[in-house]
Amino acid sequence: MLVKHYPKFIAAIFLLFLLTNSACFNRTRFNNFNWQMDSLRYYTAKFDSVLQKQSEEITYLRIDIYTKSNELSEKMEMLNSRISDTESQLIRIYEKLGPGRKTTEDSEDISKISPEARLIYESAYLNYIKGNYSEAINGFRSYLQILSDSPLSDNALYWIGESYAAMGKSQNAVNTFQELINKFPGSTKRVTALYKMAIIYEEAGNKKTAKLYYNQIIKDFPNSAEATLAKDKLE
Repeated sequence: MLVKHYPKFIAAIFLLFLLTNSACFNRTRFNNFNWQMDSLRYYTAKFDSVLQKQSEEITYLRIDIYTKSNELSEKMEMLNSRISDTESQLIRIYEKLGPGRKTTEDSEDISKISPEARLIYESAYLNYIKGNYSEAINGFRSYLQILSDSPLSDNALYWIGESYAAMGKSQNAVNTFQELINKFPGSTKRVTALYKMAIIYEEAGNKKTAKLYYNQIIKDFPNSAEATLAKDKLE
């Protein structure tokens, strides 16, 4: 009788085994699923926290940039205002001193120059005073193209040379001063040009050539202020 029902008994045990293991397996999967969900919630919360912190930092950074930008704008406005004031002061000084200087320094015949040419010269000279040396050179060159031989042509060359010297272009300055001396041997700027050339050579370490110019100044212009300075240089 037992043998007759043995297969059914075995099948029942096997089915019970499957159900038991299936329940355990499902319980394990459920537990794993819960752990994964908990882990996902944890990292999501952590990620949200990081995002929140970065968002706050970005907000603070924007505020800081905005504040500094406003401060920079204010400083730029103040600087531009000061520059404008300085330019205005230079113009006023130039208007007060410029005409008097040009009467003795540039030429007594300036009134013979056309208003257009004089305006070019005046603008170039003002640029030199303000330190705009490239613009000054271009202005004086334009003047020389219009009036290559005028009462102010030698002075235009002189200020071109001074502009080159101020820019550190020593060779250009020397060439320009030499051009002045060659083209206008009777110019009142000749002695000053010679002295400037001597200074440039001395500063470059060429004392031999500088000495030649100093001696030439003393010989050709003994009563000039440049001759007195040249003597001091040779002592």
